[in-house]
Amino acid sequence: MPRPDTNQDPGKILVVFDVNIYLDVARVLGEPFSWEKLIAFAVEASKSPVPHPSDPAFDSVRALVSVTPGVHPDGRRLEVWTSDHVDRLVAFKASQPNNRHLDDEDRGLGWSVGGARDLLEDLVGDLVWDKTEGGTVGDVQISYGTPPLSHEDGCVYATVRDAGIEGQYYERFCITRDKEFLSAALPGDVSVQHPATWLASIRRASRTRLMPVPRFAENSEVSAAGV
Repeated sequence: MPRPDTNQDPGKILVVFDVNIYLDVARVLGEPFSWEKLIAFAVEASKSPVPHPSDPAFDSVRALVSVTPGVHPDGRRLEVWTSDHVDRLVAFKASQPNNRHLDDEDRGLGWSVGGARDLLEDLVGDLVWDKTEGGTVGDVQISYGTPPLSHEDGCVYATVRDAGIEGQYYERFCITRDKEFLSAALPGDVSVQHPATWLASIRRASRTRLMPVPRFAENSEVSAAGV
């Protein structure tokens, strides 16, 4: 029997967070965003079960924090990617009026325009470019998977499909709380997961990992996620 090639490239993990995940983080933290507030909140959230019994935004926070080292528990590099579509909607929804009389399409978080811009730059930008060394696909000209997906979800799905460096193998994940997105079960190589499902898989990988996740400090970002 031939021996396995231990030098074979295992590929990388590629993650795209749907807009609702970033907005969950913004909602529970409040304006203005800061990484210090995020990690402090995640430390408290890690004391709660997964999935969270009352507010799924807690799971969103922990899922986002879990990727910040840029390394999956199994040792593979992990990159977070985005697109102009995701960026634009994060800032737009954060600055929309927070009026309970408005429908979901017209209601946002009520942040200032400056606070929404800082959210995009400091949360999405730092996560993608600095913490995980990912990237952006830029403009999404054609949505993918519509129908059954809405145009907005289809643009997010196209972001996951098109992200990454050409020639590099990725295992692709989209993290979302959108029920229709989760239930669409589209064919292809993109795994669409709820934040709680992602966290459960991270925990399983952590228990069986061959390479430990880097621990940068006692209260590191990964520790804060409870993984």
